[in-house]
Amino acid sequence: MTRDLFNALRFFGKHPLFTLAVTAILGLGIGANTAAFSIVDAVLLRPLPYQSSERLVRIEEANQKLVINTIPPEHYQLLESRRDIFDRTAPYVKDVVTLTNVGEPEQVFAERTSAQVFSLLGVPARLGRSLVDSDDVPGAPNVVVLSDRLWRRLFHADPRVIGRPITASDEVYTVVGVMPVEFEFPQSNIDMWIPLRFTPGFKGWLEVAARTKRGISLGQARSAMEIVARQLEQQNRKENAGLRIVVSPWREILDRQYQLSLVFILAAVGLVLLIACANVGSLLLSRAVQRQKEIAIRAALGADFWRILRQLLAESFVLAVAGSIAGIVIARYAVELLLKQLVALPIILPHMQRVALNSRVLLANTALCVLVACLSSLAPVLLARKTDLQDVLRRGFGGGSRGSTRLFSILIASEAAFAFLLLVGSGLLLRSLIRLEQADNGFRTEHVLTLRVPIGTRTRPQPKGKYGSRQQQIEFYREVLERCERVPGVRAAAVVNNLPLSGSTTSTVYKDVDGSIFGVMTRTISPNYFAVMGTPLIAGRVFTDADNADSPRVAIINEYLAQHLFPGRDPVGQFLPDEEGSNDVAVVGVVKNAWQLSYNEPLKGEVFIPYRQYMFGTFLAAFVVRTSGEPLALADTLRQQVWAVDASEPVTKVETLSDIIADSIWRPRFSAWVFSMLGGLALLLTSVGIYGVVAYTTTLRVREVGIRVALGASPGRVVATVLWDAMLPLCVGLIISLVTALLLTRLLGSLLYEISGSDPITYVGAGALLLTIGVVASLRPAWRAAIADPLVALRTE
Repeated sequence: MTRDLFNALRFFGKHPLFTLAVTAILGLGIGANTAAFSIVDAVLLRPLPYQSSERLVRIEEANQKLVINTIPPEHYQLLESRRDIFDRTAPYVKDVVTLTNVGEPEQVFAERTSAQVFSLLGVPARLGRSLVDSDDVPGAPNVVVLSDRLWRRLFHADPRVIGRPITASDEVYTVVGVMPVEFEFPQSNIDMWIPLRFTPGFKGWLEVAARTKRGISLGQARSAMEIVARQLEQQNRKENAGLRIVVSPWREILDRQYQLSLVFILAAVGLVLLIACANVGSLLLSRAVQRQKEIAIRAALGADFWRILRQLLAESFVLAVAGSIAGIVIARYAVELLLKQLVALPIILPHMQRVALNSRVLLANTALCVLVACLSSLAPVLLARKTDLQDVLRRGFGGGSRGSTRLFSILIASEAAFAFLLLVGSGLLLRSLIRLEQADNGFRTEHVLTLRVPIGTRTRPQPKGKYGSRQQQIEFYREVLERCERVPGVRAAAVVNNLPLSGSTTSTVYKDVDGSIFGVMTRTISPNYFAVMGTPLIAGRVFTDADNADSPRVAIINEYLAQHLFPGRDPVGQFLPDEEGSNDVAVVGVVKNAWQLSYNEPLKGEVFIPYRQYMFGTFLAAFVVRTSGEPLALADTLRQQVWAVDASEPVTKVETLSDIIADSIWRPRFSAWVFSMLGGLALLLTSVGIYGVVAYTTTLRVREVGIRVALGASPGRVVATVLWDAMLPLCVGLIISLVTALLLTRLLGSLLYEISGSDPITYVGAGALLLTIGVVASLRPAWRAAIADPLVALRTE
């Protein structure tokens, strides 16, 4: 085998252009796959960086009353006592806090958590310490542990941060530690961990992580929790009716759509690699046709088929190694490009810090190298197997045959099929993105500025001090609102407790038509909210300043809720039945449906109530302002209006409504960008491959073309014949790929918006584009063959 490798190196050294072309093609395919695999490996395949991560689980609850995922403290105490099932359990509560003494005020996600979390996960702090049991004791000093990301962004990776005080939502905490970069609990966007203290009367709802005991399976843990659920149901049949305690592996927390996006991207770059292999196979097959005489002589001198096969495999392996080396270089830059795109996204994606060309990725690259060597050598091996050596020796030259022509046709068909799948995928995602950007989201986004002005936190909505009561909060927002409305250039201004598409929900509970209790997304707003957001009023009226604490309770609902609660009736004048069964909230208006949590979330009921009657969830509160000119030009002036009322009040997340909408569709935009890049690469490789195959096979038909021209065939007739022979396998590949695409794009349906996976425009467009490229790539060699001198062609043969 060593001698075969040496001969392969010598052969390719004599043909540098051929070697360079093959290396470049394989480098693109292998490099794209290596880069994509490095991300998929970091996010989906590699074990979590926690102690016994395979035994980590998440525990959630749901019942007939509400679909929830959190657990009340009294239920948690029962779960914690099940030491026969769990080694450890750890409660935590997500919060949103505002940092105010480290530069510009900034809202960050924090986790109020038990110290048990850190012992459960077994990850030590990179600086200082993590939370310990004494931190959980009520009355203990306020301490905080920072994420590596926050430490670098706000404190510039200063190791002297330990012991420094920081202010989070008007409470002072001492920094006691910084976690390593790979620590992401429970999600990648958490920047702080604060002690969760069970003070008397604590009524928060908990999320729970646990580690099962060694030897306890997931099924056993689920069975044990079913028994616990029945015990709790017997203790309180009204509140716990139909209670379910769900135990799921920790890794399943990752967003399913995010997983699907990564899997589809990996599949797409796999198609690019297959196109590259088909291209290289065509080049190697052309060389094999030219070397038929050499192979025939070697066979005549006693070389058996396996000896020749070994030589062909050695040549493919050498090329694959060169392509893999080039692929690693390309992958390095491709990973940098992908990471820049991912970091620029409006959310923090999990495990991005683990993306690297490490040993696992290089091992995958080696496997790709072997796979490419096998695939690339397939066509030359089949040709060598079917070649009539006696005929080659008798003719004295290598040339085309039906076998080689058939193999070339198969390669063209394969390239067309793979490229069609990629083009259909990118076309569907692009059309879906266009539909999404043009969709009626229920808002008029132009000339609208938003400023988040939070009070309190999610877990402590009524902080101690000047904003300790709801009335004090309402007065603050009312005064700021009046000042904003007087700013020149402001056409209308409003306050809302929770902006649409914020990723968080604020809700109230009502009784459904069947008597069951259900939660409804609820926003508290000022009278001009719908005018600022551009949401049309369908029936009734909007709120006025007269809708205050001294007036009857009123509400405005969206179309969906109106049709659900009051089918066939005029909802205006009806009453919303609350959880207690009283009917004292009158519906005074109905507004058009609008996007709520996300563009792809199913439409739900929504209730709007006057902020002067009831204000809650102020940790997300924001002002929305419609301007007559450029919204951001008024940002500083509007900040000053807030600080004129309270100089210490933070103003965070100043952005336009257009930016909020654009950020909410980051996933389809990113997927469309990746697929478009890969589709363009596939088109380039396919066009080069078709051109090379047609150009080479045309040279093999010089004698045939010469005879046709000598017998009177016109150049147009010759061109048509060559084009037909080139386009026939391409069409066959498209037909086969069409059936495959119809089956596979059903999986892509969850990533599409208002467009079918079998969209005919996309399929026709992708097919027409490939056929056009096939014709253009085939025209030049076809025309050169048609205008060649037949006498020269016959004399050459």
